[in-house]
Amino acid sequence: MKHLSLLLAPLAAVPVVWGCARAEAQTAATLPAGGTVGRGPIDLVVYAGDFAMVRETRRVDLKTGRGRVGLQDVSKSLDQNSVLFDWPKAKDAKVVSSAYDLGVGDSGRLLKRFLGREVELVYRGQDGRPGDRVKGILEVADPGNVVVRADGRYIVNPEATLEAPADQGIVAIPQLSAEVDSGSGGPTDLRMTYMTGGLSWSADYTLTLAPDRDTLGLECWATVTNRTGTDYPDAKISFVAGSPNRAVQHQDEDRMSDTTLPQSRGGVALRARKFEMNNAFNAPQAMGELYAYPYKSTATIRQDRMNRVRMMGSETVRVRRVYTIGLPEVSPWYSGLNANPDQRIGATLGINFANGKGDGLGLPLPAGAVRVYEPDPAGGARYVGAASLGDTPKDARVSLELTSVFDVYARAKQVEAHKIDKKRTSRTVEVVVSNEKAKPVEVRMVEGFGGAWKITGETAKSLRPNAASAEWRLKVPAGGETKLRYTVTLG
Repeated sequence: MKHLSLLLAPLAAVPVVWGCARAEAQTAATLPAGGTVGRGPIDLVVYAGDFAMVRETRRVDLKTGRGRVGLQDVSKSLDQNSVLFDWPKAKDAKVVSSAYDLGVGDSGRLLKRFLGREVELVYRGQDGRPGDRVKGILEVADPGNVVVRADGRYIVNPEATLEAPADQGIVAIPQLSAEVDSGSGGPTDLRMTYMTGGLSWSADYTLTLAPDRDTLGLECWATVTNRTGTDYPDAKISFVAGSPNRAVQHQDEDRMSDTTLPQSRGGVALRARKFEMNNAFNAPQAMGELYAYPYKSTATIRQDRMNRVRMMGSETVRVRRVYTIGLPEVSPWYSGLNANPDQRIGATLGINFANGKGDGLGLPLPAGAVRVYEPDPAGGARYVGAASLGDTPKDARVSLELTSVFDVYARAKQVEAHKIDKKRTSRTVEVVVSNEKAKPVEVRMVEGFGGAWKITGETAKSLRPNAASAEWRLKVPAGGETKLRYTVTLG
């Protein structure tokens, strides 16, 4: 009989020395019949929202008739209701029932599972060799408080090693088990599929603005994070952009750090001559309404690690820098321009580009964080700002707001206002846009309006991007300024 041994501290020594517990024997399957013999191919389909599908094949040894198979090395966050079993070779085998045992986190919890069962106390001499053995029933199993009933007496906190049988269906390691009915028995392959939390991936982008050119370099990296409590050796991986609805949500945990997937050289300096998938990846594949990015080779995804690999990149993405100034809202009842006419209204810097082949891109882009750099005069990397990119299909446009701007700004004031009638008000606004840069810029100025409105006079042609605002595109010379004056009827 296999035994599990735990060293018990004497009564005088506070608390029980659970850390000294040791297992004398362990098998891959600690259930009475059947067990895992080997672990086969593993496929991971990893979604962005802390969610993945695991499919792997296990070599198992079945007994003829009905028996149990224990499957270790499974996620501690698996969804038991999602488990599927398949028999590629054994046509006469079928799973009758399955269970998932979370195991125990410490020896104290393990002892509690043996309450009311027979255990054995082993007393050892000064040299550590076993001496007397006493069998009894474990009746109390708390840290520092162990009681065994043996031979009509209670033995309290004995100075002995407690041994418990390890073949009674009690497991210390998280384990998925299946009750299998097999007509022939013997070794065969069992393929299982399950959904799990704790395994996710994220995309992040590095963009480098080219100096004095309307282009940028782009790299997209994939990072897969494994918090499932188990490793996935030599796994084939597909990263999926987007996340389908699912029944169970798992809480996020702190991020870990490590890099064990093969990496290409990257960072700020970009090397791709055209937009293409890294040769470690296959081209994106439509997967229902989502896109999958298959990793060509296999990789070992170890627990409690972040593994990062470059997915795709381009050196020549056509881009447009956009300086935007948002003016305070004007309505029939209130103008935000009255409070302080000398108030400086700063601009923000954004970039716009199209995800098209003619612009240097042209593949579906997964959602992720975007970090933007540009070279300083010495050629080193200078951080410009960051933004978030949503899942972006091919040929869609991308607009990212990056940072506030120091030396492009505006001053605006209301220079005239009067009531036209009981419902309508006319307001005239004057804006001066200043550019202290050494090169000219184009500024996109946006004014929001409350209620019904109509521009009745302006010194530059306006656009109407939506029902609540007007927009002007103003060219501002280097070290100079540009003025705008407009009149709006409100109400």
